[in-house]
Amino acid sequence: AFLADRRAGQGKRSWTRSPLVYTLSLSVYCTAWTFYGAVGNAARSGLDFITIYLGPTLVLLGWWLVLRKLVRVGKTQRSTSIADLISSRYGKSNGLGVIVTLIAVAGTMPYIALQLQSVSLSFEVFAGSDALGDAPVTTGFLLAAGLAVFTILFGTRNLDANDRHHGVVIAIAVEAVVKLVALIAVGAWVVWGVAGGPAEILD
Repeated sequence: AFLADRRAGQGKRSWTRSPLVYTLSLSVYCTAWTFYGAVGNAARSGLDFITIYLGPTLVLLGWWLVLRKLVRVGKTQRSTSIADLISSRYGKSNGLGVIVTLIAVAGTMPYIALQLQSVSLSFEVFAGSDALGDAPVTTGFLLAAGLAVFTILFGTRNLDANDRHHGVVIAIAVEAVVKLVALIAVGAWVVWGVAGGPAEILD
């Protein structure tokens, strides 16, 4: 993220504006909790887990139409958040912006807690239950603090409506490559190492 921000500051933005980088950054949808949920569904009910991704896939097919309108309105109104965007449609109402912010925070808090819990449990599995002490609490707190620092440094430090946050997008894109390599490796191991090939899985 730091290197991408520095290159963007020097005017070297060609690869940070790449469609491939943007596409990879959309993988932020596939979170740690989504991964556990999809794997758990696949283990319990086979190919039924694909339906988890069917809805978002259908939405993404027409998303560029909606996204273009959102970007146009956001640039016109110089909105930097969903609260700004919605309040700008109703005369820049501060009260409405506060209500939208509170609803967004209340709605995302349980989901963020699930993310922190799933990543904390992953650390606990890899490090061993005794290696981290009170792992779920301590690790969760350290993760939350680290993510807060990252967000401040690369996300909220500059709230200019025209800022692209190249560092955050690149960090998510790199994470997407790690996810793809890991999932393909695990998938190949399950198909050919555990199950004995695609034919055995289908049987």
